[in-house]
Parts: sequence; C-alpha cells; structure tokens
Amino acid sequence: MPEVIHLQLFPRPQKVMVSEGLFHIPGNGSIVLAGESQVSALPAARRLQQITSGVIRLSLPLSIGLRSATVPACTFRYNALLTEGAYELHINEEGITAAYGSAQGAYYAATTLKQLLEQFGRTLPYLHIRDQPDFAARGLMLDISRNKIPKLETLYRIIDLMADLKLNQLQLYIEGAPFAYESFPQVWELESPITGDEILLLDAYCRERYIELVPNQNSFGHMEGWLTRPEFNHLAEAPEGFMLPEHMYNSDLYPGGLFMHPGTFDTEDPEVLKLLDTMYDDLLPYFTSNLVNVGCDETYEVGLGKNKALAEATGKGELYLSFLQKIHGLVKQRGKTMQFWGDIIIQHPELIPRLPKDIIAMEWGYGDTHPFEADTLKFREAEIPFYVCPGTSSWNSLTGRTDNMLANLRNAAVHGKRNGAIGYLITDWGDFGHWQHLPVSYAGFVYGAALAWNVEGNLETDVTPYLNHSIFQDRSGLIGQLLLDLGNYYKLESGTSHPNDTEMSMLLRSELDNALLAAKLSGEQLQQLEQYIGGIEVRLGQLALECNDAGLVVEELSNGIHFVRHAVQLTRLKQQLAGGDPQLEAPQVQALMQDLDLLLHQYRQLWTRRNRPGGLERSVSKLVRLRGEYADLAAKLGAAAVR
Repeated sequence: MPEVIHLQLFPRPQKVMVSEGLFHIPGNGSIVLAGESQVSALPAARRLQQITSGVIRLSLPLSIGLRSATVPACTFRYNALLTEGAYELHINEEGITAAYGSAQGAYYAATTLKQLLEQFGRTLPYLHIRDQPDFAARGLMLDISRNKIPKLETLYRIIDLMADLKLNQLQLYIEGAPFAYESFPQVWELESPITGDEILLLDAYCRERYIELVPNQNSFGHMEGWLTRPEFNHLAEAPEGFMLPEHMYNSDLYPGGLFMHPGTFDTEDPEVLKLLDTMYDDLLPYFTSNLVNVGCDETYEVGLGKNKALAEATGKGELYLSFLQKIHGLVKQRGKTMQFWGDIIIQHPELIPRLPKDIIAMEWGYGDTHPFEADTLKFREAEIPFYVCPGTSSWNSLTGRTDNMLANLRNAAVHGKRNGAIGYLITDWGDFGHWQHLPVSYAGFVYGAALAWNVEGNLETDVTPYLNHSIFQDRSGLIGQLLLDLGNYYKLESGTSHPNDTEMSMLLRSELDNALLAAKLSGEQLQQLEQYIGGIEVRLGQLALECNDAGLVVEELSNGIHFVRHAVQLTRLKQQLAGGDPQLEAPQVQALMQDLDLLLHQYRQLWTRRNRPGGLERSVSKLVRLRGEYADLAAKLGAAAVR
C-alpha cells in the first residue's frame, strides 16, 4: 500500500494532485532553462540554485537549452498561455518541470520548490501543481512613522519573508520625517531617517525578489510633523489645533476630551501644493515603482477652520475631492498612478463617480466586521480600481489581537475577491508609541499572504506550522500557537469593544488618577488575565528556536508579556486609588516603579536591535510620565506615613 503524502505548502496552491512515485534529485543533475530565447527565468533558476545548495547541500549547475548529455534535475519551460504570476510544477520520473508565462511565475515555482525540498529533501513525491494568485497585487505596508524606523537589516529580513510568502508589494508608510528630505534637512536633523540612498538599496533588493517598493507619502491629513513646525504652521486648516469630536475617541481614556495638533492642510492655499511638489521631488526619484500612495485619510479638520464658510457653502466633501484632484495632478505630472486611502470619500459616495478613473482607492478597515462588502461595491459600481487593506491588529495591543486579526484579514479577502479588488494590502501600524515587537505581527503577515494568494484554499488554513518551521525553526513546534494565544489575552478583559485597542494598552497610556477604564475590570478578570499570561510565559521557556534571531525573539515576547503583567498591576493600583484604600503604602508603589524601570530598560535595549534610535524617547514618553506619577504618589504616601 503506497505511503500517504501530506504536503505542507504555504500559501496553499490553487490545485495540487499527488500521484504514486518518487523522484530522487541526481547528484550530477542540472537546472535547465528551455524554450524561451529571453531566458526570463534566469533569476528563478539562480534562486533555485541557492535553495538546493542551502536546503539539500547540492550544487546544481545551470544549463541553457536542452542537450542529450545534460541530466535535468529541474527544467524551467516557458508557456505563453500562463498568466502573470502563474506557474505549473510537474514532478515525475523525468524530473521536475516548472512551467511559467512570466519571470515572476518562474520565481514563484522556485519558491514552492523550496518548501518541497525543506519537507522531503532530495526525494520528492510525484505531483502536479497548477497555481496562480487571486489578487494581482499582494502587499505589506509597514508604519515607519510612529517612532519606530527599522534598520536596513530588519527590512531585508521582512522582504525575504515576503518573497517566501509570494507577496509582491511593499509600502513604507511616511508621515512626519522618517525619510531624509534633501530640501528640508531641518525637519529630520534630530531623527535617524531612511535616506534616499537606502531607498535605492531597498528598491533593488525588492526587485530581485519580484517585489515592488511603492512610495507611501501622506499628503493631506496626518501632517502634524510638518504643520506643528513654525515655518509650516500657516499651511494648516486649523493652525491652533482642535478638539476631536466626542464620538471619535474613548471618553474613558480621555475624560477631559482629546486635543489634536494641527494635522490637515488648508485645501485652498497654493503654497501647500508647492510644498508637496518639493516633497515628491525629494522622495519619488528613489523608487522605480510607477505607483505612489498619497494617503489622504482621516482629514479631520477639513472645513472646520479657515475654510469653514466655503465648506458650508459647497460641502466638506467637495473641498476634499477638489484637493484630492489637485494632488492627482501632481502625481500625473510625474507619470505615476495614484493610490489613496478611501475612508473619507466613502463618506460622500455621491462623489466617488467623479474620481479620476486612473486612481486606485485603498479601502481600509481593521475591525472583524468592517463593511468591506458594501464599501468596495461603491468603488466597483463607479469603475474605480481598488485594493482591500486589512491589518495585523498588532498596534495598541502590546501582543496582538489574534481573533480580530484573523476575522479582519478573512473578511477583506472574501469580499475583495468577490467585488473585483486588484490588490490586497496587509497593514501594520504603530500608533501611540509602536510598543508591539515585530514577531507579534508575523501571524498577520503569514495569514494575510495566504489569503492574498488563494482565498478559498486558505480561509481555514493553520498558520502555526509555517510559523514554527519556516520562520522560527522551532524544534519544539510550540511558538506558532503561543503567538496566537498571546494575541488573545484581550478576550479576558472587560468585554467592552475597543476598535484598534486593548484595555491593557489603554491603561498604560492613561493618567494615573484616571480610574474609568480600571473600574470596568473585576478582580476575577484581572486574576484570570494574570494566570493566562503567566501560563504563556511558562510556555515561552519551552521553545527551542533555531532561527538566527532566536534569542532576540524570546526576549521580545518576554517583554511583551511584561507589558501586560505591568498593566494588570497598574489596574489594581488605580482601583485602590479610586476606592481610597487605606492599605495602600509607598513600598507598593515603589515596587511598581522598579518593575516599570526594568520594563523600560529591557524595551530600550530591544528597540535598538531591530530599529534606529530616533523615535525611541517619544515611544516611551507615556511610560516615563507614568513613572513620574508613581514617584509623586510614592513620595506623597511616604510623607503621609511620616505624619
């Protein structure tokens, strides 16, 4: 009876058939390129050479053209009928044949062969794979603007992971000054930004892996980094800042309201376009991509400041659309195709048909029930090309929000494919300090990439084997499930829904004397949280990682757990303060202060191992403020005890 073969391919291909028989890769074999004069599969063949050398310790020479004296181990064969990105793999008694219609398709065939070689070694089962992506653009967006700017080696690591997952687009989100604009050195001189020269290196590294590095420059809202500076403040719609409307923030976190610094351009000031013109000239030449994401999301102040009368006469939507069209003109002048976040225009659906037809709407939403179906239908009906843009749910979470992440990524994929999305962009943000460590986001990267490639085939796929073996090389086979469980601690909180947030993260950001959030959590819930996170900490010690950053990963996850543990202790302290607990004494607060000192010390050290130093002090500013509040409270309690 033949042995049952269990393939572990990720993302799961569209069609796989396994048959009886095994092919052993010969030691004297070659990688053959046949049937195409342009030899566009050469990069894929070179990659397969590296894979066979690294995975099965076998050096296979390249051979262009078929010869009777050549022993083919793998033959790349051009097939004009295969679409962009598609490939077919045949493994039988004649060897391995990889059919492709594009260089990208050949590369993906080599990527799938890598997983087969990792699983089976030199002896591969007979099989036939027919595969192609569901979404033409399958991207990842990293927030490099909220304090955390990765080192080049960190970005290279992520790009390599993207290549293995068949992702083909990377965006580095820019607001403020994470990029070294040559015309505005004063904006970034105290930072440690990515330079144009580094973008060139990243662009080339991406292109070698068939990944498009797309510039992402917010150009309308989220311009606080510029508009709070004296030389640019006059370009703001509301130069003095404004109070965010009550329905847009959590009143338990901000009981006194939420003041916002000026962050949205004055749509009617021609100097704004001159500034954007220069910013684009500084940034865009370093990218080979013909796309540019200009942002334009969350433009809160439009029509609320200088242009209030105009907005009342014509409508805020008209102001927004008019400025969007002006930005589109700047992008067109440079021969680029413009992407923009669709959250504002979707509030004015009657204006969507007036968008330029060569624009790409980026429909984003991060909750598990975000209306991707209804929103994307509006763009489809207006014949506006669009992406769906879910997220990893890592930000404001400390260690993730697993169940929300899985549902959000799934929802976007199903409705994006159904309504004709041309792209799927996984977003990974860094709001309020970017406290989450990189490994927290990996599960979202992996599951999102699987869905972007093959929606139906990967809806119920289990990401843990890929996390265990392909990313962390964990001999214990435990880290995948540990990461998912770690990201579900939020389900043990009060049960109140918080979009893009967990209560433990919010509590660490709140003022010490604000007990509104703490009051929602019972003693039993805090105890369950503590036990849950403690159990995961025990499991952390059982891991046997063999990836080259193994020690760092364990330290990062331990630090994330420390964040949650400290937040639980902080909640108890807030409850004691609110209740006027007479047993609260200075030593208890001093112990909390010492624990926070340790947490901060570890966090600072970990930060510098993957990221640049600029932004670190802003990242920890709320924790430093909390430490000061601890010190003041301890001093107050100590003085009271003396009296």
